[in-house]
Amino acid sequence: MFDKVKEILSKYTEAESITEDVSLTQDLMLTSLDVVSMVGDFEDIFDIEIADEEIMQMKTVGDILEYLKNKGIE
Repeated sequence: MFDKVKEILSKYTEAESITEDVSLTQDLMLTSLDVVSMVGDFEDIFDIEIADEEIMQMKTVGDILEYLKNKGIE
């Protein structure tokens, strides 16, 4: 799952190193539009719906991974 998440994120950032502890906005420099588009990709690829409140709590790559794991995605 981590490789798939990195693949999705790499469409929105030029950062070379994507690890679980990097910040989406500070380290990867994602804009709010990037985040909305990225969430749409996650919803399509993993066949889930992510509520706006849940998006706001995703600050790091690790937060995304934990969210997906909690949704039963391995």
